[in-house]
Amino acid sequence: MSYLVIVSNRGPFSFSKDFLEDARDCLKKGTQPEAPSFGEGGLVQAMAGLLKPGKWDTTWLGASMGDYDIDVARGHYTRLFRRMKKAKYAPDHFPHIKIGRDGRMHFKYKEYDFYMRFVFFDTKHMHSYYSKFANGFLWPLMHLTRTPLFYKKTPVFPRPHFVNNDFVQYTSSSVTFANTIVDETRKGKELRKDSVVIWNQDYHLMRIAEVYKALLLEEGFSEQETKKIHLGQFIHTPFFNIHEIQGLIREDKRSRVKAQTYDPFGETIETALQKLTWGMLANDFIGFHTKEYCDHYLEALQEWFPVEIRITDQFYEVIHQDSITTIGAFPIGLDVDNILSEVSEGKKLNYEWGGKNLYNQIIDDKKAGRYIFGGLERCDYTKGLIARLNVFQHALDRLRALKKDGRLYQVTAPSRSESPDYQKLDAFLNERVTTVNQNMKDGPVVHLDEGIMAPQNYRFMKEIDVMLVTPLEDGMNLVAFEYILSQKFRRPEERGILVLSTSGASRVLKQKGFGAEDGIVYIDPMKPKGASEDVVQALVGESRLSERVINYVETERRVDDWADRNIEAILNCRKTP
Repeated sequence: MSYLVIVSNRGPFSFSKDFLEDARDCLKKGTQPEAPSFGEGGLVQAMAGLLKPGKWDTTWLGASMGDYDIDVARGHYTRLFRRMKKAKYAPDHFPHIKIGRDGRMHFKYKEYDFYMRFVFFDTKHMHSYYSKFANGFLWPLMHLTRTPLFYKKTPVFPRPHFVNNDFVQYTSSSVTFANTIVDETRKGKELRKDSVVIWNQDYHLMRIAEVYKALLLEEGFSEQETKKIHLGQFIHTPFFNIHEIQGLIREDKRSRVKAQTYDPFGETIETALQKLTWGMLANDFIGFHTKEYCDHYLEALQEWFPVEIRITDQFYEVIHQDSITTIGAFPIGLDVDNILSEVSEGKKLNYEWGGKNLYNQIIDDKKAGRYIFGGLERCDYTKGLIARLNVFQHALDRLRALKKDGRLYQVTAPSRSESPDYQKLDAFLNERVTTVNQNMKDGPVVHLDEGIMAPQNYRFMKEIDVMLVTPLEDGMNLVAFEYILSQKFRRPEERGILVLSTSGASRVLKQKGFGAEDGIVYIDPMKPKGASEDVVQALVGESRLSERVINYVETERRVDDWADRNIEAILNCRKTP
């Protein structure tokens, strides 16, 4: 059995005081505990097939997010987990944790069976590298950084904020992660027998590979051992366009000159990005969602470094110094079978909002002849939420001119609420919803600001006639594919349409040749009048999601296939110049 280490900033599970105390109460009362949620996050869904018994001995390594993670990892709650198992609550209704002699934490819950490892940081360090650098600088930079005119049009999209010390902390976190991976690698008994795959996830961990490789040499791993270790990374966001960020780089340089400060060792936006971009080449394979993101990464390499790039089959190969790194586009997929089972005939939306049943509200609107518009995502400035309201408002004006009507049900889950940027967005969004409802007849926007969890989110989408997926930029946006699947069991003439803007999903669907004839309307949310015209034309013209696009998503956008293809590439791509 081969050994796989999945590394992400956030692990798949964390332990709180309330969670553990509730378990003790259940034992005292003799009542079955309420099953905790697991597998609902997008990354866990993507890795689900690797967390079940099979060909991989999997360890998932991530930063600690729970206040009792360290106590569980040290075995302080071993007796509690044993008692839960003896009472036959675990592992079918409650996780069972077993700490082995080597200190590895074995996690069993339902069909899941894998090892878990926490990486611990103090609060200030976590805030600096995660909240400030990763989310305050890299997140907006990776998604969208354009001319100053763009920022004037989008008042809630912040400029990337770079602070030298936050980059130092980001690098320091990479060292901590890498040391923990080295320790976990030593504990993997399969290291001496079979392949070892280290698979790093996303923009939080862009320096880990180079640090990990240096530590292997420092720790005395033999050449035979290191040959068995294969390093890979997948970037779930877009990758910045080197040409579009030149204005940001020049602005950073000017501000330093104006401040009249000289620091011979100080980092700049450009030097920090150079180190991140170069450091990623320590991986054997790097995956992105789309070819465009691959191209952006390669253009940054060519701009800054003496590398040679060649095309081999469906991959790029980057020759640098004495190594070759392979780059490829693997669009992520969905847990197709689970989603289809949740929207099959007889499965109905059951969600209470404002003391009313949401399904009944939607049905009443449909009976009144209204088209049901919908939006569903977390509250993030990359999602184009303000622009969406503008598109809907113009579309509703056009519909009413045609003696028709509509209502928007916007579901927005809270996100990063401690960040001032996200607080500003939340306040601006609520203010904008109020303004639209005050200025338009019948208060046409219903804003559900608590989110809807699975499986009710899929059943919500099933009822939507016009799904608005309008990011300003998005790595993939699986909501687009989820909506397409949600329409499978509706009668063809009753299915809805997907309104889609710039994202990995739009690039994938366009590449496959899907368009208006398949019920997909591509728009620019920054041009709401033109976008609304296209939406109304498709809606009134009875364009609906086609069987063809539903079959495509059902058969070719499966997440287990995505994970397998990435790992296969990591294992088989290694070459020498």
